Amino acid sequence: MGEALLISGALIFGGMISGLVKSHPFYRHQSQKFKEVYQAKLWQNLQSQYSKNEAYWISRAITDYIYDFNRRLYEDVHIERYMSRAMKEKNDLYKLQIESPNVLCEELVIRAVELRVPPMLFFTHLKELHENYLVPMGKLTPASIEGLPGASVYYLELTKLPLSTKQMTRYLDMIN
Repeated sequence: MGEALLISGALIFGGMISGLVKSHPFYRHQSQKFKEVYQAKLWQNLQSQYSKNEAYWISRAITDYIYDFNRRLYEDVHIERYMSRAMKEKNDLYKLQIESPNVLCEELVIRAVELRVPPMLFFTHLKELHENYLVPMGKLTPASIEGLPGASVYYLELTKLPLSTKQMTRYLDMIN
């Protein structure tokens, strides 16, 4: 009898812990897999410049910045500590070619739909990423985005940025 109570208590406690882990913002969204893959690739690239631990936290900070639209979905002391280094790294991120700009753009639109990001925040964030040569905008926006479920508003935000031929040429030169 006592053993059965102990075993059932352990199972209930394990279920509660499992439920808490799944409710953490880090694991709540389907598009989290895009974020995790990007972070792993970035971590590998940053290990040549930083120690393993520093590279990990800087890559997490940059990935959170990109995939969470510069919003904090959760608090993490380590990420906050490395955020200033991450912001310096993001300006040269395009040189590492972690993800194709079109693929990253599609992933961010899927994530925006899932997180219900306000269109103005989406536009502002992606415009900044475009200025860092990470995602295309304007006429360069991938047409495949328009067909994604719930993405029409975000597609319009991406395409409304007027780009001159000179700006488009510069962007294409920088990503190639």
